[in-house]
Amino acid sequence: MPGLNASLYIGLSGMQAQQAALGVVGHNIANVNTPGYTRQRADMSANQSMMQGNVYFGSGVSLNTVTGIRDRFLDLQIYRETAKGAGASERYSGVDAIASSVGDTGTTGISAQIQDFFQSFQSLAAHPEDPSLRTNVVGKAQTMVTGLQSRYSLLDAQRNIADQAVGSLVTAVNTLTSQIANLNQQITTETVPGSNNDARDQRKALTDKLAELVGINVFEGSKGEYQITLDTGAAVLVSGGRSYNLQTTPGGAALDNHLRVNSVMGGSLVDVTAGIKDGQLGAKLDLRDNILVGFQRQLDQIAAGVARQVNQLHRTGYAADGVTTGNDFFQGGVANGGTGLPTTVSAATFYKGMVNALSVNAAIVGNPSLIAAASAAGVKGDNSRANAIGNLQAATATVDTNGDGVPDAGPFSNVVGSLISDVGTQSQTYRAQTDTQQNLVSALQTQRDSVSGVDLNEEAANMMNLQRGYQASARFLSVINQLTDQLVNQFGK
Repeated sequence: MPGLNASLYIGLSGMQAQQAALGVVGHNIANVNTPGYTRQRADMSANQSMMQGNVYFGSGVSLNTVTGIRDRFLDLQIYRETAKGAGASERYSGVDAIASSVGDTGTTGISAQIQDFFQSFQSLAAHPEDPSLRTNVVGKAQTMVTGLQSRYSLLDAQRNIADQAVGSLVTAVNTLTSQIANLNQQITTETVPGSNNDARDQRKALTDKLAELVGINVFEGSKGEYQITLDTGAAVLVSGGRSYNLQTTPGGAALDNHLRVNSVMGGSLVDVTAGIKDGQLGAKLDLRDNILVGFQRQLDQIAAGVARQVNQLHRTGYAADGVTTGNDFFQGGVANGGTGLPTTVSAATFYKGMVNALSVNAAIVGNPSLIAAASAAGVKGDNSRANAIGNLQAATATVDTNGDGVPDAGPFSNVVGSLISDVGTQSQTYRAQTDTQQNLVSALQTQRDSVSGVDLNEEAANMMNLQRGYQASARFLSVINQLTDQLVNQFGK
């Protein structure tokens, strides 16, 4: 059987193990309100037995490791859903910022201004020789053009705001990936695998923040290191102890001189602008390059449709003098492009910038009598051309929306209504997605907290058990000490 010295070691090991485990409980309690902290557990095991004769005797206890109680699958889910939620929230904010202006259905809205313009021609048709009504036509046309241009400028301003955010978000992404790579280095070089729990918590918190900025995929290697890629796999952001930066460069005409996002890997730049889908950065790029551009394209198509339809009729009509003909009412872009439009280019490119290029013919602005209200030369009081232009308001095929050069949509009120509907629908969709993702992330975080969070009641129970274990080991050690004293002082005489 083991001697008194061995028993002293057993008692000492019990005290040391319980004391160390109490330290872990104290660490948990101290971090009960620390965001992202993962509850730790002291894992103890019996020491290797000793054999005397044919009998194995225990040799005490050791604290082997301190393990963080975490669910890796939940962590990965939270990273993914956080990126989606942040992306939806940013998209909603971007669309909502322009919804009240572009989606205005009141008397100052686009639809009302276009309607007023065509109604001014109908009023002119009633009194084609009235100079004030001709001046009114010019004023309504300029108001309509200004209304379209102000909405277009608002969309441009929001695109520029999104573009400015791209640069700062890329810098923030690079800062976080560098910090995560440093923590990866600490984790892969730990003496006891899986023991550097605080570093893992720091990395988890940083990865949570990274997921808010950009959509990511996270993989954990055999040594506990993270490998992080963009959500589409377009580029690696972190691989073990090394991070790979994103970099912004001027995008040129293809991106309307906005920033392009590149990945810096192997000394070369790889364009990953289209490969960033979620997170705040993905949302800003989507707003800048797709969503807001889509609204601008619809405005350009409406402007092109109005200009084309009006000019086709106006250039074959006659001014108040009954002689002057061949004048376009509108100038700019495809407004002066003849009666037909090319069929080999898409509306996405051909109509681009139409709103900003559009204006009322300067000659007509200076002399409203040049408005062609008549359809026949020298016929005093003829109003048929003004009537025809006014009736365009209700025409069913006036706007080319698919770029084949043939008008396929109308009336104008329907096309404008479609734009307003698109703005409202997208705003509602992104708002709903934001709420859904926030609820999902909240539920996942609650689930993670139930696994990894600190429960003070549970820690109090653990503390009492460890306290009693420590006291029992101390009592055992005291008994062995008394026996040793008796052996030395009584039997040794």
